[in-house]
Order: sequence, then structure tokens, then C-alpha cells
Amino acid sequence: MAKIIKMANYLILLGAFVVNVMSYNPLLTYTLRFKKMQVHNNMSMDDYKIDRYKDGEYINGKIKINSKEIIKKVIAVFYRCDSDGINCEYFQTWKFANVCDQLKEKNQIWSRWYASFDPPAVCPLNKVTYQIKNATIDVGAALLLYPLVTDYQWKVNQKFYTDDIFVGSYMIEFYFFGYRKKIMSILK
Repeated sequence: MAKIIKMANYLILLGAFVVNVMSYNPLLTYTLRFKKMQVHNNMSMDDYKIDRYKDGEYINGKIKINSKEIIKKVIAVFYRCDSDGINCEYFQTWKFANVCDQLKEKNQIWSRWYASFDPPAVCPLNKVTYQIKNATIDVGAALLLYPLVTDYQWKVNQKFYTDDIFVGSYMIEFYFFGYRKKIMSILK
């Protein structure tokens, strides 16, 4: 009888283990957390806010290009910071000489960001106000490009040019937040 009670206790403990531990995905799922966004020079931003829906954060607002120049070139400068976002160092620079072709590409780290612009961010990019709705970047693409991306906080400064004439820029600060997703039970 004592063996049966002991076996029942083990089964109860095993069941509790399965429910409380095994019901969560053992791998971390990542989402983006925005800290802030700033615009500089011939750009302005109105009604800017960071909203959280379900598991993600998104930037909403209006961004305006206050220049008659047509944007043809973008330079994105990446800075990686420690986990507190304090000590930052230069990481790398991406240069896009023909921004029109880059905006058309699908499944890129920036695709979800520019797909959130209304009117659509298509060429020519010139003096216009864009409504940004639920803007974010593709976390999966970021992880593929640099698997250690989640170990840092990031500052990205995008600078916009017409040939060699500086039009404006914006800086976005963000980090990746890891969590475990609960697995939906198929047994009910």
C-alpha cells in the first residue's frame, strides 16, 4: 500500500512538472522593445508614441520630411550598447545608394518598418507627411543577420541624402526582449 501511495505521489509530481514546465516552449521567443525615436534637421515627428499590443511594441505617429529635395541615398549607422544601454560603440554602417530598389525588397529587416508608412514609402521620397502605424522591424531577420543581436541594446541612426545633400535623419533606440511562450495544449 505504501508503494502505491509513493507511486501516486510521483505521478502527481510528474503531472505538475509537465503542466508547469513542459507547457512552455524551452526556446526563447524575442520581441522588440522601443526606448525612443528622435528626428533631426529637415524632419519632424508629431503624435509619436510607442504602443504595446499582445507580445510586441510598435511605433505610431506622423513623420514629415521638410525639404524639397528627393531622397536618393540612405546611410544607416548601427551602435551596439551594453545591456543597460549606456556604453555604446560603433558596430557597422549600411549604405544604400539606390533607396528605391531597397524599399521594394521583401523579407528584409526594414520591410515591416517601411510597410507601415501611409502613404506608402515608395519613390520619389520627398516633402510629404507619412502616417506611421504599428511600425517595427523583423526580429527573425535580425537574428539571422547577427545571432548575438539580443545580447545588446541598439541605436540606429538613419541619414537621408539627395546625392551629397543631407536631407535629415532619425535615431531609434531599442532592445530585444526574450520570453518563453506557453504552448497550447492539444489535449482537452
